[in-house]
Amino acid sequence: MKWIEKILDVKPYVVKTMWNDGVIRWVDLDDLISSKSLNPESSYSKIKNIEVFCSVKCDGTSLYWENMIKFKDEDGTFKDGNLDIAPELLYELASLELKQVV
Repeated sequence: MKWIEKILDVKPYVVKTMWNDGVIRWVDLDDLISSKSLNPESSYSKIKNIEVFCSVKCDGTSLYWENMIKFKDEDGTFKDGNLDIAPELLYELASLELKQVV
C-alpha cells in the first residue's frame, strides 16, 4: 500500500507530495472537491475556499483538514473532526512529477 509521508508544496487544489516509495507526486483534487462540494452543507464546500484548502496537513499517511467535519460521539455529543481522504484515492488521483531532461 502507498501512503503520503509529507507535503512538499500546496497550490490551489493541487498538493505536491512525497510518498512512502520515495516518489514525488502531484495530487490534483480540483475535480474531487468540485463534485463533492455541490451541496453547500458538504465539508468539501469548506475546502473549496483556496485559503482553507491551503491549510491542508499530512499525518504521515494521508492529507487532512482540521475541524472540517462534525460527528456524533458515542456519548451523543457533536464534536469537530478532521476531513481526510483515503490514501488509496489520493494515489489514484496522483501524477508523477516529470523531470526536465537537459
